[in-house]
Amino acid sequence: MRVYESVEKLIDVQKKIAERALDTIRPLKVVPKRVAGLDAAYSRTYGGVAVAVLVDFGSKRLINYSVAVGEPRLEYIPGLLAFREAPLLYTALQSLEHDFDLVVVDGHGISHPRKAGIATHIGLALGKPSIGVAKKRLYGNEVRVKETSQCIEYPCTIGYLVDENGYRLAYLVIPNKKSRAPVYISPGAGIDLNSALRVATEMMPGTKLPLPTHYADRISKHIARQLDRGVLKPSQLKKGIKRLDDFILR
Repeated sequence: MRVYESVEKLIDVQKKIAERALDTIRPLKVVPKRVAGLDAAYSRTYGGVAVAVLVDFGSKRLINYSVAVGEPRLEYIPGLLAFREAPLLYTALQSLEHDFDLVVVDGHGISHPRKAGIATHIGLALGKPSIGVAKKRLYGNEVRVKETSQCIEYPCTIGYLVDENGYRLAYLVIPNKKSRAPVYISPGAGIDLNSALRVATEMMPGTKLPLPTHYADRISKHIARQLDRGVLKPSQLKKGIKRLDDFILR
């Protein structure tokens, strides 16, 4: 990725990404077999810790994971997260041992001021359907169709986000009975909003996030802590987690 001189140039890039990505929004016709999940944590010593995991969609089994560590090229700027984290996430993805059909990213897709969140960047670059699942709203107006107290079954869809023209950007979903705040599920690229909702909620068996990003979140945070404690060095990352079972949902 080039190093850009100004935020304005980055915004121009995102506008072009959005134009291309919106042309790819369509219903998902094939059920994915393997789903990748992406998330990043931060080590005080080594910078970003990006993790890519692979999950079997049918069995929900965690297959494997890969890690990339490095200093982000850009400080955090709201709306420009992709330029900070995507390069490291791409690097982690390249080391996965198997291919995948779809990717879930911790962050927004088109529910973004320019309809070009990190899930949109990544999906378009990979040429694969991508879904953004974010824990906080970045952009859009909430339209509630029910109150959290009315939820009986989970995950529970309570509304959606719209832009200033009424275009639907994301669904608001209460993941489980313990949650009070929604997560925001939006298409990134290569998939439409309803398909994104269906796939993401199918992979939320009581977890706050879909299993691909649930696992990526747990593993990245664990590794960042181990690095900061000196238990791990970047060259020893695979040895830091002795069994995938350590992260399996119980």
